[in-house]
Amino acid sequence: MIYEASWRGLFNFIFWLIAISFILRLIARLATPYVVRKAQEQMRDQMHHNGNNIHEQTRRKEGEVTVEKNRKPQPEEYTDYTEIKD
Repeated sequence: MIYEASWRGLFNFIFWLIAISFILRLIARLATPYVVRKAQEQMRDQMHHNGNNIHEQTRRKEGEVTVEKNRKPQPEEYTDYTEIKD
């Protein structure tokens, strides 16, 4: 089957392309505030949750001493230098 290009088909394609892009823009514009608000709430809850954990860990009785070790060994820094004598 052979299809032939026509002006009507071209205009129809352009019309639907513009209509779909307009609808997608409208949906994005309406949905953006909701998505941003939800992300802010999640970050606020996460910060609040992490903040409480830090305060609970640092709360100790007066005079109590604890020694905490780093579980991950830190890589040692190698400094190459030369001495300068005045």
